[in-house]
Amino acid sequence: MVATKINTNEQVYNVREDDSLSSQVAHVICVVLQRGLLAAGFGADKGLLMLHYTGYNNNKPVWELDFFEHLFLQEPLFTDREKVKGVFVLSDKNLVIPNDLYDENEAGSWLGRIHFTEPNDVILSYSLEEDNAQYIFSVPMSITELVKINFRKAALLPLPVYYFKNANKQGLYLQCLITGEQVCATLHNYSQLLWHRIFDYTSAEDIAFAINQLCIENHISPSDVSLNCNTTSAAEYDVLNELSRYFPALKDGSGGTIHARWDTAVSLAQQLFVCV
Repeated sequence: MVATKINTNEQVYNVREDDSLSSQVAHVICVVLQRGLLAAGFGADKGLLMLHYTGYNNNKPVWELDFFEHLFLQEPLFTDREKVKGVFVLSDKNLVIPNDLYDENEAGSWLGRIHFTEPNDVILSYSLEEDNAQYIFSVPMSITELVKINFRKAALLPLPVYYFKNANKQGLYLQCLITGEQVCATLHNYSQLLWHRIFDYTSAEDIAFAINQLCIENHISPSDVSLNCNTTSAAEYDVLNELSRYFPALKDGSGGTIHARWDTAVSLAQQLFVCV
């Protein structure tokens, strides 16, 4: 179901028609991204029950505090805050640093040389154990404070964390997460990290061009790359359809065939849940 309000887009997915579905939710995860929020509810058996996505138009600031404050208070899946196990943030201001080079005291300065960071941004780090590296990313302080106030027991993690925990062990493997306005892409080769980037897009052609450029830069034939995509809502389904014209073997993030509009958002939620 998709409901469009003034400047707001709301989408709801339920695994089945059941009036008691909400009462069966035992675990919740939250995805915070530019101009949007995805909440996923899971049962006691850890099976996905529902997805709630809300986003707003790009005529407002990227991190509109009022929007996130309102959703943290009003989203039905957040009624019992103790159930929220993890909050995943997609930040395009990030840096992967090998452990041999990592200096905790200098990491923020290094990030600031590559990306423009606001004075009140919070610099966070996450250990990528399988890649022997640190993932450094910045988040607006207003967002980190909202998370601390509302979800005291929830882990605050970079959204791409599941890329690194679930890296394919064979061949060239490009994982993409497509939101309403950004793509988060990570390329591994036999579990070796080759490339990670978050970029803006306006059409499927933009994504296909970026992937082609990535292959050229790394001397790779696009036909040798397995492309798996997740999305944050059903709204990106049309983008995936267009993208499949360029990459006919495109799969969802779990490697499955994409049949329905919500398949790739379901795949995202399931992959994120195993990280908390």
